[in-house]
Amino acid sequence: MATPLSLHHPRPPLPTEYPLPLRNAATTANNNNINSQIQLHPCLLSLEKCTTMSQLKQIHAQMLRTCLFVDPFSASKIVAFCALHDSGSLPYARLVFNQIPNPTTFTCNSIIRGYTNKNLPRQAILFYQLMMLQGLDPDRFTFPSLFKSCGVLCEGKQLHCHSTKLGFASDAYIQNTLMNMYSNCGCLVSARKVFDKMVNKSVVSWATMIGAYAQWDLPHEAIKLFRRMEIASVKPNEITLVNVLTACARSRDLETAKQVHKYIDETGIGFHTVLTSALMDVYCKCGCYPLARDLFNKMPEKNLFCWNIMINGHVEDSDYEEALSLFNEMQLSGVKGDKVTMASLLIACTHLGALELGKWLHVYIEKEKIEVDVALGTALVDMYAKCGSIESAMRVFQEMPEKDVMTWTALIVGLAMCGQGLKALELFHEMQMSEVKPDAITFVGVLAACSHAGLVNEGIAYFNSMPNKYGIQPSIEHYGCMVDMLGRAGRIAEAEDLIQNMPMAPDYFVLVGLLSACRIHGNLVVAERAAQQLIELDPKNGGTYVLLSNIYSSMKNWEAAKKMRELMVERNIKKPPGCSAIEVGGVVHEFVKGDVSHPQSSEIYETLDDMMRRLKSAGYVPDKSEVLFDMDEKEKENELSLHSEKLAIAFGLLSTTPGTPIRVVKNLRVCSDCHSAMKFISEVYNREIIVRDRNRFHHFTKGSCSCRDFW
Repeated sequence: MATPLSLHHPRPPLPTEYPLPLRNAATTANNNNINSQIQLHPCLLSLEKCTTMSQLKQIHAQMLRTCLFVDPFSASKIVAFCALHDSGSLPYARLVFNQIPNPTTFTCNSIIRGYTNKNLPRQAILFYQLMMLQGLDPDRFTFPSLFKSCGVLCEGKQLHCHSTKLGFASDAYIQNTLMNMYSNCGCLVSARKVFDKMVNKSVVSWATMIGAYAQWDLPHEAIKLFRRMEIASVKPNEITLVNVLTACARSRDLETAKQVHKYIDETGIGFHTVLTSALMDVYCKCGCYPLARDLFNKMPEKNLFCWNIMINGHVEDSDYEEALSLFNEMQLSGVKGDKVTMASLLIACTHLGALELGKWLHVYIEKEKIEVDVALGTALVDMYAKCGSIESAMRVFQEMPEKDVMTWTALIVGLAMCGQGLKALELFHEMQMSEVKPDAITFVGVLAACSHAGLVNEGIAYFNSMPNKYGIQPSIEHYGCMVDMLGRAGRIAEAEDLIQNMPMAPDYFVLVGLLSACRIHGNLVVAERAAQQLIELDPKNGGTYVLLSNIYSSMKNWEAAKKMRELMVERNIKKPPGCSAIEVGGVVHEFVKGDVSHPQSSEIYETLDDMMRRLKSAGYVPDKSEVLFDMDEKEKENELSLHSEKLAIAFGLLSTTPGTPIRVVKNLRVCSDCHSAMKFISEVYNREIIVRDRNRFHHFTKGSCSCRDFW
């Protein structure tokens, strides 16, 4: 508990081993008599010029050799220098302070400022209490330092009362630091009261209050206050503009940011690094990358903060290749990345499935001795897990000294996606034993794990525990996991009943989960109902038509399948183009269906033809049911062979060492024919094939898949 502040408080414990010199009327009179006989020390000029503690100590020692004690003015200079120099100098400042017969408020302020600057708030407060008990009155420079020391609201309010009682309530300097103190304590109501009571609000006052709102994620209030500042005809300074731009970035207020940009141009304030970075940040967060990049390119000197803004901006805009390209430019410019840079780049690798590049970044982190905090460690775990290297993800996880809920969740979700449901549930139990409270995203991973492990009853129990035990209301994502779990287990009626009784309308992924289950278990009646809901929800989404057509084809209902394809043509609905990416030698190569743009296209197609011949010899039969166009059987077979994932795998076989895993990332769900072909490829070529599609991971080994043919 904080020690109460009071002008009449009994003497508190001394803050350090160096007490204030005791004074009474007799000693004060005696000291005054001594002081009147002292001339300023001749070493004072040398004292004014000293720049290091060692120099100051030498001068102080010389003073003590020539005089019994140092005059108060020179001693105060020594105290001020020591107090503000470095943390090891504060005890020396207190020793010198105790030698001053009659210290002044100025000298006490130096000690308080020293404690404040060295982040020793309790010592600053206690020293203030002793100062008051010894009869030294604070001045307008005492309270700002004390307000900076306050991290506890009750202490801040007591100091506020003291400053008011002592007549400093209307001092603008004190009011500004008081607002800042309330802001740091999160009490914006009190900060605003101080602001509103100010008679003469300077630009610093406006900047402080606007910054408080921006800091505490109230960007709209910050921008509203900035508008009032304009009406009051107060010209903003650079700090004000940075605070406003911070608010614009958080609220995605592009219009206000552009007005600030125009103001900077018109007034000639100049684009200093901090201001330019803040403006770039707004443009990035609002998706205006040409504007951000133009500012970035014009900067004569780019610091790490600027590079991080641009790299993270491209990552947030899903332009992952450009983010990685920027990092290469950054290295060539001689700027080294930090943990913020690495976290952004790892996210890019995660989305690209660029495991080798992610590994290289991990080595870079270790080589450059970049601190792996919780955020960066979690990014590493997530990257490895979502690139299919779950062993590496677990190793990084185990090496992390500190883990938060996001770290645990990243590995649980990763294990679930990779089909290791039982391991994911074991980890969830370990998380509970570690007293880390799961959040809503954790339960998405837990329910997915139950689904992949076939633990339906356990999944239902976890689902029910969310509101009852953890106070987490299930969202649409959790209901989607439950539908997937029930559908995977063949409990189609229960899955449909759950959808009908959801507290919210089903979304596309919930209904697709039900439709996929109907495809696996051959339930045409429910499939048609689900498809009708999907078409009503998103009539232009070609995936629904394709999936229902495939269900009809799998049941040999060729006429219904044909009608679905005709309906797609009639409504001008096209299946979204598939794109597959594979990383080889640290470079990500992307393929679309029938792609001939790759420099090695001729070799890729030769490898593809050889691959298809070998698969057929091993027993592979093309699944032509998913071909949507009217063509002969040979054309259908050729159409299937040109799918993007087959091209990516052919390139992988061509470009990698025999026996090494091949990893592919696809933007859509893997089709039935490609899924069947990959099982054969894993057996014929003795390769582990890892494919991450829109829904999950598929680990193909020795002719089987981790999804057990349900995806």
